[in-house]
Amino acid sequence: MSGVSGPDPRFARIAAGTSLAVLIFAGTAVAQTPSPSPSPAPAPGFSAHAHANVTVVAQGATYNGSVQLAVAQRTDLTRIDVLSLKSDSFPVPPITATVVIDRHANTLTAWSDATKQFRVQPFIPRPAVSATPRAGTTARPSATPRAVVRGTSPFSQLDVLEATLKLTGHTATAGIPTTGLAFDLQVRKKGEQVSSHVAATAQIADEYAAFPVTLDVSLEPGAAPFGAKLSYAVDDLNHDVPAIGRFRIPAGYTEASSLMTVIFPRRSPASPAPVRSASPRPASSP
Repeated sequence: MSGVSGPDPRFARIAAGTSLAVLIFAGTAVAQTPSPSPSPAPAPGFSAHAHANVTVVAQGATYNGSVQLAVAQRTDLTRIDVLSLKSDSFPVPPITATVVIDRHANTLTAWSDATKQFRVQPFIPRPAVSATPRAGTTARPSATPRAVVRGTSPFSQLDVLEATLKLTGHTATAGIPTTGLAFDLQVRKKGEQVSSHVAATAQIADEYAAFPVTLDVSLEPGAAPFGAKLSYAVDDLNHDVPAIGRFRIPAGYTEASSLMTVIFPRRSPASPAPVRSASPRPASSP
């Protein structure tokens, strides 16, 4: 297309880093006397294949990409594999990566069979814990008293805030019982002329908490000439519980300095020393 500059390589990283987050929560019902018929226990795990298509409109041009995924779950562990990433609109390097989310330990572990590197970091950042004085020591008074910092309401900076979440019905998707949800959000900050808009629809599997079988998301930031759409769907699902070894980092992989380095390694003459083994916390057998 004439008059349009070449694609920004950041779009490849945006597509590569498109995240699918699957959070699992379990609930237990306490029976009373007389007790009703117990509800069937939630399935302990599964393996699935899925695909996602991403469309980004920016700089007057449209960029498309697709990704093939494998998803596995075992109790509080979820594994997501990026099997392939393709695009006809911009060059994409051969990328394969694995991410394991441990909800009990609150860790996100990523590794790549191509770079032979891994990275472990908190899945949900937690506030830093202040240092506790040792016993028998006296804290020294601060030379300069600290200024009192008062919180500011995030709503005070908005002119528009409108959000809806509604149930759209129960059905079967790809042979799996699902419940439909629709979400819509519009936000505009003070001084902005156009609202940002996020819309999403999803079919959530009834057997697994917060596991989408289909997902369609559109994003239109009001402050920038940018738009993105994501469509995701599960292609097949196996109810067998995956082996615990699938959630462990392969032996001999080296630790990377960041998640991006796991996927896009930095060229350097020296490499970190290999580790024998490292893994998320083993999950108990169901």
